[in-house]
This record gives sequence, structure tokens and C-alpha cells, in this order.
Amino acid sequence: MIDQQSFVITGVSSFLGRAFVKTLSSNKSYKLFITSRSKFEFDIPSGSKDVLYLPGIDLTDEADVDRMTKEIDQFLPGKFHVINCLGHFPGYKTVAEIDIQTAKKVFDSNILALYSVACKLLPLMCERNGGHFIGFSTHTLYQHYPKMVAFSAAKSAVESLIKGIANEYLKKGIHANTISLATLQTEIEIKMKPKGDSKNWLNPDEVCKMVEDLILQPNQLMNGNVIHVYKHSDSYFNDSYFNRINS
Repeated sequence: MIDQQSFVITGVSSFLGRAFVKTLSSNKSYKLFITSRSKFEFDIPSGSKDVLYLPGIDLTDEADVDRMTKEIDQFLPGKFHVINCLGHFPGYKTVAEIDIQTAKKVFDSNILALYSVACKLLPLMCERNGGHFIGFSTHTLYQHYPKMVAFSAAKSAVESLIKGIANEYLKKGIHANTISLATLQTEIEIKMKPKGDSKNWLNPDEVCKMVEDLILQPNQLMNGNVIHVYKHSDSYFNDSYFNRINS
């Protein structure tokens, strides 16, 4: 008999977070604990006892994260997996165009929130015999693209943190991997890049299915990896970065 799978999904008001809620809540054998800073309406079966939504959680506030951890401990009886979808992209701006407060929001949302979640939930995961810990990065940080410096730096820290978690906690049964994404096919991205090759961008539902398969694979040999997820796009592979962001 396969144990019931349980998931903690943070940042569920994001496009990716909403997609995970939609994908995973459709499986009636799963239990989901979902959280966000701002309240959001989800298409979840009314009265479902297997989905608990806790809004109003600031993942950079220790008291909020302690409250979240206590609720998770009570709601999820056994092993669980963590999928962190919280993040913030400030748009295409140079270093000098991003003030300190905006940069702080980028780092708070992308790395400090993830560190806070890891700090509080990893001990609980160890008590529950492990689980998978997933963070998200961007493949563009490897090219050190201009006008993405703050975002890329924050995502670089995400990858480093996930690798450290993988090394420190594997003996406790925890696997940690980073999913490095190309552009997501969302309303915001299409608005930002109206002439982009959006038909070849990543559909959030596809990403969710890929992550679900990774977490549930019976042979967990992938650990501490940065897994690049993208589709072929003629404009991406043949046009310059500067042409793309100016289109």
C-alpha cells in the first residue's frame, strides 16, 4: 500500500503556486497545506478535508513561520514534501535603476523566505522520515544577463542553498533540488514581452507535472541538482538577448 502523499506549497498566489494547487488538489489521494501572504481564491472542491489554506503568512517573519510550522505539524500526520513558489521579479532594470528597497524585496522574496521555510520545516521533515524540498531558479543567471542582476543574484543564492540542504540532510532522507525555469507562459510575462515567442514558453501546468513526477519517482538518485526546464525557441536560440528584451 502506498502512503498518502502530502505537500506543503508556499507562495500559492503566484502563477506557479496556483498551478500547483490546481494540479495537486485534483488528486484525491493527496493532502495539501498551502500558504500565501495575500489571500487568494482557489478552485478547490468545497469542504475538502485534504486541503488546508493558511493565508496571511509572511515567510520572512519568524512568528508567522512558527505559526505555519505548528499548523503543518497538526495537519500533516506523516512525511511531506515542500514546494516553494514564492519569488519576485522587479522587471528588466539595471543595478542603478533598482533602489535598495526594491532589491530588498527581491532578496526577501526569493532567498530569505526560502531560508526561513527551510530553517523551520527541515527539522520537522527529519522527524517524519524525509521528503523532497524544491526551490525555483532561472536559467538566465548562467548568462549573467544585464538588466536582471538583482534577480539573478537572488536565484544564484537559491541554488546554493538547495545544494547545501541536499548535502546536509540526505542522511535524514531529504532530497533537495532546484528547478531552473525558462520564461513561464503567464499574463504578466506576455504583457512584459508582447512580441516574445510565447507559444514556446513553459506552461505552468507542465512544470507542475514534471515536479510531481520528480518528487514521486521511486528511485531518488537526483539530489542537489539544478534541473533546467525549457523548450526550443527559434527566437531564444537565434536572436540576441538585447533584441528579445527590446521587442
